[in-house]
This record gives sequence, C-alpha cells and structure tokens, in this order.
Amino acid sequence: MTRQPDFRTAPRAPRGAGWASALLAAGVIAAGVAGYQALGAQEEAAAAEARLAGVTREVAALKARYAALAAHAAAGGQSLLAVDAPPSRIVADVATALPPDVRLDRLSIDYRQGGTLEMLVVARDAAAWDLLLERLEKAPRIRDVEPGPEAREAEVRSLVRARWSGVP
Repeated sequence: MTRQPDFRTAPRAPRGAGWASALLAAGVIAAGVAGYQALGAQEEAAAAEARLAGVTREVAALKARYAALAAHAAAGGQSLLAVDAPPSRIVADVATALPPDVRLDRLSIDYRQGGTLEMLVVARDAAAWDLLLERLEKAPRIRDVEPGPEAREAEVRSLVRARWSGVP
C-alpha cells in the first residue's frame, strides 16, 4: 500500500493573491481607459483651437469690412466699395479714361484683392500711350496706376495694373 501525502503540512497559497491580481487588472484597465480619454480630450482641444483660429480670422475680416462700410457711410453712401461694384461700373470707368487711339484688349478684375485691375492695352503710338497714362492717373475712381514694360516703336502694347476705388 502506498501512502498518500499529507496535505496539511504542505505550504498553501495565500488567500489574498486572487484579489490582488483582480485589483491589478482593474487598475491597468482604468489606466488604459484614462489614457484613451486623455487622447480624445487632446483631439477635442486641437479641434477647438482650429475653430477658434477660424473664427478669429473671420472676425478680423469682418472688422475690416465694418471699417470700410463705416467709411462708406461717412462719405454719405455715394460711393461703392470695390467688392460691391458691378463689373459694368468698373468697365465704364475704364472706358471713359481710354483715348480714341487706345484699344483695351483684355481687362481682368480681382475682387479678392480690393478691385485690382489688369488691363492689356494697345496704343496706336507713344503719344496715345502717354495720354492714356495721364487720363488713368486723373480718373476719379482709378488709383495706384502702374504701367508695365513698353516698347515705343510704332504701336505700344503693354499691361497696366491699377486699383478701382468707388470713392471719387
């Protein structure tokens, strides 16, 4: 017959070891959840900062628009802002400045740049070109006239940049 071992004298595992493992696992899970929530909060903060930057840009643009409208109202409301002017109004102002010997080949209006004009003009001779520049400089609603490069032999073909302003 074989003897069976006496289990009473064998060392036993401590009873609290199961609870400690469960608490450790719960702590690791809680730390993981907290990390995940912190990451989500950082993403929300970044999105909020981006929205704030967009709103700040919009406020700055609206302040500039308000200042322009206030100046418009102070002038008695008789003038148009470049962004509000119809193209026909701008073309009419440019056409009144053209001498008879000058042809406007192309006109582009950039409303985003405050009514910036680019005019490709062809003058029959240098005298007509000089007269065009003089008339553009004296035009009541055309400002910042910048003539491009020119060749004064025969006809003069050049690009002229200017800015249209509704204030005469």
